Amino acid sequence: MVEICLQAEGLPEKGSVFRRRAARGIVVKEGELLLIHTGAGDYKFPGGGVESGETLEQALAREMLEETGYPVLETGEILALAHERRAGRTADILEMDSYYFLCRLGQEQVPLHLDEYEEAEHFRPVWVSLEEALAANRALLEGKSIPWLDREVRVMDALWEVDFSYF
Repeated sequence: MVEICLQAEGLPEKGSVFRRRAARGIVVKEGELLLIHTGAGDYKFPGGGVESGETLEQALAREMLEETGYPVLETGEILALAHERRAGRTADILEMDSYYFLCRLGQEQVPLHLDEYEEAEHFRPVWVSLEEALAANRALLEGKSIPWLDREVRVMDALWEVDFSYF
């Protein structure tokens, strides 16, 4: 498992902290990843926050079905864990741990069930090569600070070392 730490500069030493855990899926088929492509042109791993009472695996299954329309058949190992500490929206600081699971999906796709903001961002699941997703995300990051996109790029970079042939 790869561990990635992202610490924003200029955070207050003291202040309110919102802690969040997220589960994200890594799905590979015929050399391509199933990612979420947005209207801004970026690619992100499907997944999201763990709700009260959910396990990481339950959150992953729910988020994958909502965002991609595919049911999770098997949850594999955690390939990456990203620790983030950055400015928050509802608190001074957001501390988030994102767990990236290798997973296998069912074949039949159902309609998406997107949140309002996901609809507004034009989320759509696509199969794309790692090279294409990285190139698009790096181009969007050039000269900018976009914390969640930096996280996704770092996880994608780590995937070059993974042998997906067994899953």
